[in-house]
Amino acid sequence: MTLTMKPRKQFDATDDATPGLAPADEGDIDLLRDSLAYEIKKAQVRSYEVFFELFGSDTLSPARMTALCIVGNQPGINQSALAEALRVNRASVVKVIDALQTMGYVERQSIPEDRRSYALVATPTGYDELRRLTALSRRYEERVAAQLTPQERKILIELLARVAAGG
Repeated sequence: MTLTMKPRKQFDATDDATPGLAPADEGDIDLLRDSLAYEIKKAQVRSYEVFFELFGSDTLSPARMTALCIVGNQPGINQSALAEALRVNRASVVKVIDALQTMGYVERQSIPEDRRSYALVATPTGYDELRRLTALSRRYEERVAAQLTPQERKILIELLARVAAGG
């Protein structure tokens, strides 16, 4: 007895004889097409590339720079308020402040009426560094927004602020 096998029919999603299956549209599986989140991520990658190119690899991280800026502009802010402003937990902000304090940029000062909290202040060295970073930051902003008009830049900042604010 000889067995013969019939060739199997190739699956064809467009075959009308296959009930319940619609033809696959390439756009249906493209997670990146028309994705706001993906464009934000690409812009973030680009901004980090420009950041480290301009500031150098041994500069403060963007998170530490932001923390120093907030402390410098809000002397006496406590760690909880700083954590909230940075949108990080308290443990993370403690690490950031520890690093800034080790570098001599920030001091913790006791708050007599609240022995569990500290007021944060920038040191003179911290203010010097903040001035240097501010000057570099202006050039950085120009490079990041080079493809935008001033009006487009303003609109983008407003739109991204709304996205960041969430629901």
